[in-house]
Amino acid sequence: MLLKQQEFYRSLTALSPGLVERVRRTIEDAEKKFSKKKDGKPGFLWEHTVLVAGQACNLAKAEKENKDLAALVALFHDAGKFAGGRYHADDKPEEEEAARLARATLEEAGLKMADIGHVVRALHSLYQSGASRNRLADIVHDADFLSKFGCLGVANFFVKSTLRGRNLESAAMDSLSKEMTYAGVLPANMRTAAGRRLAVKKAADALRFYKSFLGELKEAQGLDFRLRSIDVPKPGGRGRRAKVTLVLPASCGSCGGQWTNEIRTEKGLKCEKLEAALRCASCGERRSISFCLPELG
Repeated sequence: MLLKQQEFYRSLTALSPGLVERVRRTIEDAEKKFSKKKDGKPGFLWEHTVLVAGQACNLAKAEKENKDLAALVALFHDAGKFAGGRYHADDKPEEEEAARLARATLEEAGLKMADIGHVVRALHSLYQSGASRNRLADIVHDADFLSKFGCLGVANFFVKSTLRGRNLESAAMDSLSKEMTYAGVLPANMRTAAGRRLAVKKAADALRFYKSFLGELKEAQGLDFRLRSIDVPKPGGRGRRAKVTLVLPASCGSCGGQWTNEIRTEKGLKCEKLEAALRCASCGERRSISFCLPELG
């Protein structure tokens, strides 16, 4: 098992034998219940979790923080996503359920109460707007974003797009605006110095690939997408602006007409969201792009 080659796995297994496998079963069982998968293959969420835990372990060492605690926060950071077999059940922030699962699992594993407290507090503060800075949360925040860029991040973007039933055109239309927006501000979105150093290369690699991908998509299939860079206001942001890259079709695929677009921002459950409503001026076809704005514009 490749997992056993991971430094965080060996370290956490020495701390509490069987702990990582217990977390894995919790995450995979919830994801399978949600997706109704019956095969024995591991899910996407656990693979992402392992990437984040490994990255968090490396960042913690670079930042001279406790690598075991950072890895534990990373292992649980998405554990509440499919709680009860539902996605974001009852519109509750998933970190609340992740913290509950972490406390119960780590108490059962016999970890020190002080260490459990560090993990639970980090999970609670991980993505809370305006939360007091928490070093473990900062490390896992950076590890989570870093895992979504660079070569592995691009590969996982297409894996996730396939799992959601998207082809290349819909992946570009529906999701590439978010990917390129976040890549463009990735270094500024980091909370640690080690994260910022890694983010520069990962962001550049991702942007280079996505631009080449759009070029080849036009050449091979005639799908012409244009990049539009805009600044949008953040709701309640006291003049703060977010830099956004929109990936927009040059013309309507149905009739060749021109798209009009209306862009607005609104406050969501866990983030400030951008909503771009597109309408073909000729045939009236409608499309939309929606995603959470990055923390830093």
